[in-house]
Amino acid sequence: MTLDQFIDESLRQSKLKGYSPTAFLRMRATRGTVEAVRRLVQTSDRHSGFVRLRTLDLLDWSLEAAVLRFPGEPGFTRETVAYAKARLDGILDA
Repeated sequence: MTLDQFIDESLRQSKLKGYSPTAFLRMRATRGTVEAVRRLVQTSDRHSGFVRLRTLDLLDWSLEAAVLRFPGEPGFTRETVAYAKARLDGILDA
């Protein structure tokens, strides 16, 4: 599975639970998958999509999970991976 396939499946899973991440979809269309994921993961606050996926019990399909699954993806830095891990660890430890 590639990063794009993972994200496509994430979007499908989200849609099955009634959620459509429109801001991410717009950003992905204009900036590409990697840049959209990187920008959202590296924000200092939890983005609304992350909170929504947590509520829907879909964190395994979050952008953060995508980064950890594909840490070597060109465009993901060590910082990107660290943000993703910290955000998911914060939820798991809460």
